[in-house]
Amino acid sequence: QVIKQVLHDLNLDATHFPPPKLGQRISQAKNELLTAPQYIAKYGEGIGTHLEAVVAKVYPAYQKRLLEANAVDFDDLLMHVALMLAENDDLRSNLDQRHRFILVDEYQDTNRAQYQIVAALSQLNPNLCATGDPDQSIYGWRGARIENILRFEQDFPDVKVIRLEAN
Repeated sequence: QVIKQVLHDLNLDATHFPPPKLGQRISQAKNELLTAPQYIAKYGEGIGTHLEAVVAKVYPAYQKRLLEANAVDFDDLLMHVALMLAENDDLRSNLDQRHRFILVDEYQDTNRAQYQIVAALSQLNPNLCATGDPDQSIYGWRGARIENILRFEQDFPDVKVIRLEAN
């Protein structure tokens, strides 16, 4: 509904730019931790495709409406936490100390924001347990990055890998 309102405000036709498609593009941007100003810089007028240029107009207006309503969408919940942890070392350190053990199920389906949160909370107490199977990654369309599990051992060098070869 918010995207429909934004389209109306921007005099854009919802039949040419379906709100679910625009919402998906905004969701993808947030999963990659691209704020509205960063999206504009990357895909604004004359830089990206026509659809990306439209999203560059809709995304900031959408965020403004959410802010005015004192609301966030699901992707904001992840993006805001990931950005706060990256920008505020005291907060990151405090939460890292409070949450000494982290368990992530289906790690192959984590997106960039989720990865950043897990990595930020596993610095002082690297007690991270992740389960996952790179052959089972099915949420790429939703922002999951298979690279997260493929480089797990590189990103967390003290890891102990236990392979379950049989069901």
